[in-house]
Amino acid sequence: MNPPHSDRSLLWGVVPMLFVQIALFLVPMAIMFVYSFWTTKNYAIVTDWTFSNYLAFFESSTYPRVLFRTLTYSVVITVITLIASYPLSYFIVRCTKAWQQMLLGAVILSFWTSGLLRAYAWMALLGDAGIINKGLKLLGLIDGPLPYLLYSPFAVILVMVYFSLPFAVITIYASLEKMDWALVDAAADLGASPRKAFWHITVPQTLPGIASAAVLTFVPLMGMFFVPMLMGDASSVMIAPLIANQMQAFQLGLGAASSFIVALVVMTVLGFSWRHLGLDLEQSE
Repeated sequence: MNPPHSDRSLLWGVVPMLFVQIALFLVPMAIMFVYSFWTTKNYAIVTDWTFSNYLAFFESSTYPRVLFRTLTYSVVITVITLIASYPLSYFIVRCTKAWQQMLLGAVILSFWTSGLLRAYAWMALLGDAGIINKGLKLLGLIDGPLPYLLYSPFAVILVMVYFSLPFAVITIYASLEKMDWALVDAAADLGASPRKAFWHITVPQTLPGIASAAVLTFVPLMGMFFVPMLMGDASSVMIAPLIANQMQAFQLGLGAASSFIVALVVMTVLGFSWRHLGLDLEQSE
């Protein structure tokens, strides 16, 4: 039995997306997967199949520690971003439509500028001669520049939260906008306090949005490249710059193996999170 015309049109509409995914994602990933089992010698690729690249990663005293640090930073920044973005999204969605458009425009305004330029702007803001240090010094609150504002884990976390916030705000806003606000009014009519209505009505309805915001925040953080390089110090190095250094040194096999280990960690964390989120949603229903 032939599928209806509308179904065939839908299938044809999916073809371009499948082509893009295969050509720009699956094929490069397959090539990198093959390279992870090859080695390089004297800037030449040795096509002997080996697990030496993966062994070199885990036997190193640096790579596992940096990977754990990257995972820790990503989780901490994701939590901070969600805590900061949910109240802002809630405030925006409760405004009038005109104000919603203005506030959302202000949130996404940062996308109009290069991320690298924004990072350099933060460097100028947090630097020894930046506005913060100069202002505090003029007020007599400090005698010299604060040493932890720049080239520190604090600076890395602060700037990465800034970069992640718009994605989380837009995602949570979309979830809040679609929820049934009549249930909140009904809970208030039945005597529920605003706090109880929020935790028992609003949050459960927006859990998919929170999960999506967490994913959109966490995944890019694991591969963040220029922010740790520009804002951090030796104690805040993350895994992406190390992989880039491996590639620049033509250690393609080790770089590919490192990339797949990071990808496996990300997929494991996401799979674990989505599994428990799905169970929580089923129980709430």
